[in-house]
Amino acid sequence: MIPFFRKIRKKMADDNRPLKYARYAFGEIILVVIGILIALQINTWNADKKARKLEYLTLTELKKNIETDLVAMDLMKISLNSRIRACEIVIQSLSSDQPYHDSLNIHFGMAMVYDDMDFHKGIYESIKISGNQLIDDNSLRFAINNYYDYSVQDMEDGIREIRDDFYNYMLTYLREDFKYYRHIDSKAEPRDFEALKQDMTYKLSLGIFMDVKKMNLRILINTIQASTELIEKIDQRLSKIEH
Repeated sequence: MIPFFRKIRKKMADDNRPLKYARYAFGEIILVVIGILIALQINTWNADKKARKLEYLTLTELKKNIETDLVAMDLMKISLNSRIRACEIVIQSLSSDQPYHDSLNIHFGMAMVYDDMDFHKGIYESIKISGNQLIDDNSLRFAINNYYDYSVQDMEDGIREIRDDFYNYMLTYLREDFKYYRHIDSKAEPRDFEALKQDMTYKLSLGIFMDVKKMNLRILINTIQASTELIEKIDQRLSKIEH
């Protein structure tokens, strides 16, 4: 195209027609500018296409992480309910005149230990490192940050508090006042059941441990709800990117 215009310019100059020459020169400049703008637009379109592909992959992996954590939280919810119920049974048995029965071993074992889990936060950390530029949706970015910075953080704090309570005092009771503890079937047999009945510190400690678990259960339920809502938001964004 450019050699073609050069020939025209030369002919105009040779024929001493400066006005037509100026028009053709101006037209050539306009075409060059248009060509540059088209090239820039294509580059922008390609960059945007790559960015959306990366966003799609990021959100897909983030969704998998949340779904994996959601399964773990559902299992923890079942276990927490069982452990809270076990605490109630043990406290009731120690506060009554009932004699010891080995069926209590399962309740002692369930009541005195805790559940742990680690959230999968690798993709979220990558999003943070990118300055949230991987997600081109302000509302979704806010929802993701809010979920991990508040819901997940509250859950992690709750788990940490239960773990600290276990190691600070419940573990000592397991070591000193019980014959054994079997993790495989969550059984613990007391050395002296009647002595435990008279141990007000133990009963108070177990009651506090139960209350911490109840609080963590409420946090867990809220986090499960937040997980479900965030997955729905991610699905909505993925459908837009895909189309």
